[in-house]
Amino acid sequence: MPTFITRIELNAATQKDYQILEEEMKKASFKDVKKGNSRKQPVMPPSLEFNCNGNSLLEVTGAAVKAVRRTGRNYSFTVMKERKLNIH
Repeated sequence: MPTFITRIELNAATQKDYQILEEEMKKASFKDVKKGNSRKQPVMPPSLEFNCNGNSLLEVTGAAVKAVRRTGRNYSFTVMKERKLNIH
């Protein structure tokens, strides 16, 4: 089953909103939660990154949207299919 990487940013969010997002993503079988870049970036809000195994991009995207909507915040996200390279 392929692995997908999902990066989510919440607009005008508090730390509590990100905690809710993290809990909801874990409930939706997203794993290996990684905190976003710790450097301060005034233009971009903080983000969270998750890994998830899924059958399709559509399935993973749907699960992410369902979880992020529970925060009640506007959001943007990116979902990418992880590609493992075989280097010989």
